Amino acid sequence: MQLDNLLLFSPDSKNNYYPFTIMHPLWELRVGALRIFEKYEREFPSAQMHFNSDSDLLSSFLRRFNIETTGIKRGNLLALDSSILPTTDFINEINNIIDSAKESCLLINKSKPIGLFLMQNDLEKSDEFSNINLLSNIEVNLFSKLKKIEIANCTRLNYLFDAIEFNHSALLNDVELFKNEFRPIEQSGNFFLIQQEDILCGENVQIAPNVVLDASDGPIILGNNVRIMAQSTILGPAYIGDNSIVKIGAKIYQNTSIGEYCKIGGEVDNSIIQSYSNKQHEGYLGDSFISEWVNLGADTNTSNLKNTYSAIKIRIEREEINTGKIFLGLLCGDHTKSGINSMFNTGTVCGIGAILVNEWYLANFIPSFSWGGSKNSMIYKVDKALDTARIVLERRGKTLLPDEEHLMRKEYLRVVSLYEQ
Repeated sequence: MQLDNLLLFSPDSKNNYYPFTIMHPLWELRVGALRIFEKYEREFPSAQMHFNSDSDLLSSFLRRFNIETTGIKRGNLLALDSSILPTTDFINEINNIIDSAKESCLLINKSKPIGLFLMQNDLEKSDEFSNINLLSNIEVNLFSKLKKIEIANCTRLNYLFDAIEFNHSALLNDVELFKNEFRPIEQSGNFFLIQQEDILCGENVQIAPNVVLDASDGPIILGNNVRIMAQSTILGPAYIGDNSIVKIGAKIYQNTSIGEYCKIGGEVDNSIIQSYSNKQHEGYLGDSFISEWVNLGADTNTSNLKNTYSAIKIRIEREEINTGKIFLGLLCGDHTKSGINSMFNTGTVCGIGAILVNEWYLANFIPSFSWGGSKNSMIYKVDKALDTARIVLERRGKTLLPDEEHLMRKEYLRVVSLYEQ
């Protein structure tokens, strides 16, 4: 049976994915080579996509990706929690359910609802079933009466830092989605290829002399118009997105995903850089997540391991979370900038629009619009932050949308109410 409609909805625990979900719905998160919604688009190419989230985040997402909203088309519908990663095993299990379905069903994992599949008759028989806002609340009585099917192969992002943990397996999974689109790299210059057949590249990829691409431990995917400058080394599994530049002598280690239009130098290990962000200079970035329009200044370094080798705790506002992880660096929101020689402590969380110029280690939790990055730093004026954001976007030929400005102002008012009472 063909899937006609696919709805992705945001989980209730939005704060677990701070600071990314200040400016983005969760399905926009990059895990592996692709964003979550892009994976679903490729897995179900015939399905019409629908999205449901906080109205402000949804509006920004739809405008930034030029997606037009349409009503649910005639047919069946699969609704899924966007914190569930579309691994090969998960997609195979879902396809088996769709193919054999004789009635609508509620999809659960460990007794917790994660989605539902509605047959055409149920979708059409009442206005309630065809209401997208209602479909995202799968625990309502209307759906709890459906037949329940346990999904065994379910990889869930419970927190933002889980994206870093699952990036390795996601990269191995995503390479299969590129094999019909990208070709294996050809030896056409004075650079070094190890396990050449596992290195895929798009169009107009430029690789300078003395570059080393080593796919011994996993595939390397190079997007369209990627430029790798001289004496750089990339170890797979890794992904470099369209129009990104790897600077001279960069060292990119395994399990690293770099999105579109980034400039990357220095040392990067086991990290995700969403897109449109720069880390051009020397310095170490490890076990970290960097959102969009971030600039890390020269010699910015992240600590990703405590001297005691103990489990890392992070703080989000006034809540402390024991991650259970030994390695964790920086979780950084959009439009934040670090000055030269900045030092991020182990398990640092930083909001959006911050200007970080502290002389010693930055605070473990840095609120949005912090000017300085210490525990007692003042809050940056939002109009100044917006002016900077506009300049940065214009340099890339883009415009700050009213929807994005609204989200930034909304976050500013929230932060001021918490920290300047």
